[in-house]
Amino acid sequence: MDADLVGELHLCQLALAAKLPDFAAYELELCWLIHSGFVDFYGIRTINFPTIYGLDGHLSSREGAKTHRNVHLLRELIKRDFHARFTGSALGIFWALLQPLSLVILYWFVFTYMFRRPAGQGDDHYIDFLIAGLLPWLGLNEGLMRSATSIVDNAPMVRRLAFRSELLIIVPNASALIFESIGLGLFAAFLLLRGMPMRLVWLLPFVLVVQFAVQVGVGWILAATYVFFRDLTPILAFVLGVIFYLSPILYPVAGRFEHIFIWNPMTPMLGLFRSAMLSASLPAAGSIVFLLAVATAAFTGGLLFFRRAQGTLADLI
Repeated sequence: MDADLVGELHLCQLALAAKLPDFAAYELELCWLIHSGFVDFYGIRTINFPTIYGLDGHLSSREGAKTHRNVHLLRELIKRDFHARFTGSALGIFWALLQPLSLVILYWFVFTYMFRRPAGQGDDHYIDFLIAGLLPWLGLNEGLMRSATSIVDNAPMVRRLAFRSELLIIVPNASALIFESIGLGLFAAFLLLRGMPMRLVWLLPFVLVVQFAVQVGVGWILAATYVFFRDLTPILAFVLGVIFYLSPILYPVAGRFEHIFIWNPMTPMLGLFRSAMLSASLPAAGSIVFLLAVATAAFTGGLLFFRRAQGTLADLI
């Protein structure tokens, strides 16, 4: 394995991590090196050995520098994950627009013409109601499913590199949120072309942040659990399928089950999405407080759970 002309290995060479030789912990220290515009693969400082593979490095004890490295690394990993989906495809990055656009057009056609309700029966804007709830659910579903396997899928990095492995769970959720935001943007343009007002669209960034906190928090728990229990993915797929039908995605909350749905965090979350996109009435203040409490508990609890299990992950993957 060779370094480049300046003696550095870059982020695109992460796959080479598995080919590194094993060194004792007292012989080797690993750290991320940040330079203008890119992230180096890692820096190496040896105690009993000279420079290895032409790489030199140093460790910074300043928290500010560590935070900067983690933020820069996270940004590069998200970009890498986002672009890796379209490597080798003819349309490349344009699929990020075509996928949500085709989904919106498909549901609009099916629920406008194929399952069109008779005049005077039902809401003529059901398709808007459906898409405003379906797009956030697709982002949530994708983020959680990919989070569960993110540590095992990146096993060489976790075993060989000294960095915060919880960043690997943030990456798929950030990518899912990017795709979701693109779909919501296309849906908003579609609504504006039809002359629909969007008076509460300012709520959209707020509810996206809340959704991201829930996804990442639950994702940390799933990723750590999957390392110990590999049957988690089919169970998770089944549970998400049940949650889909027990959430107000295909239908509004009404009737005798309303007092049950109110304890589902998806109910106020989807209500906020529909308020932002369709100018629907806001959920009750109590349900919004409940959603914020769930998001805070999921994020902090998931992080604590993952860091408690983090010490044994590298030995089991």
